[in-house]
Amino acid sequence: MFAYPKSVHVAVVVCAIAVSTAAASQLRAQGGPQARRPAAAPTALPSLEPARSILRHLVGRWRVEVRFAGNFDGAPDASGTRVVQAMFDDLRLQWTESVDSSQVRSQGTMGFDSHTGRFFSTGIYSDGSGAELLTGTLDRAEPLVTFSPAAPAPGAGSFTLRMVDADHFIWSPLDHGWRALLTRQP
Repeated sequence: MFAYPKSVHVAVVVCAIAVSTAAASQLRAQGGPQARRPAAAPTALPSLEPARSILRHLVGRWRVEVRFAGNFDGAPDASGTRVVQAMFDDLRLQWTESVDSSQVRSQGTMGFDSHTGRFFSTGIYSDGSGAELLTGTLDRAEPLVTFSPAAPAPGAGSFTLRMVDADHFIWSPLDHGWRALLTRQP
C-alpha cells in the first residue's frame, strides 16, 4: 500500500519537469528568456604584419645571381637585375627583371590576399611558354614562404622565398635544381 503513493509522487515530479521544460522551450520561441551559450571565438585570419614585413623588405633594386645545383662557390650561371616596387598598397608589389647576358626579360606581381590569408605570385618570362601563377603560405617560425602552382600544369613546380636578412633573399625550387640569391643594391 505504501508503494503506490511513492509511485504517484515520482510520476508527479517527472511530469512537472516535463511540463516546465516544454514551457521553457515555448517561452524561448515566443521571445521569452533566451538560453545563453558562450559566443564562439571568431575564426581570424593570420595577422597581416608578417606578410607586410616580408613584402616591405622586397621593395628595392636587387642583384640576382642564379647558380645551378652543384655550383656553390663558382661564378653565377646567370645574373641580372630585379626591381621591385609597391603597387597600390603595402600588400601588392610588381617586379621587372632582366638577365645581363641575354635579352631575357621577366615581369610579375607578388602580394598577400588578406581575405584568404595566402600570398600570390605571377610571372611572365620572355623565354617561357606561359604565365606562372602561384599561391603561397607563410611559415610562422621563420621568414619563409612556400609557393605552389595555383592550378595543375605540366612542368609547374613549387618554390620557396626565404628572407636571409634585410639585404638578401633566396628564391629556389623545392627540387633544389637551382637557386637565385638576390642582394639589395643601393
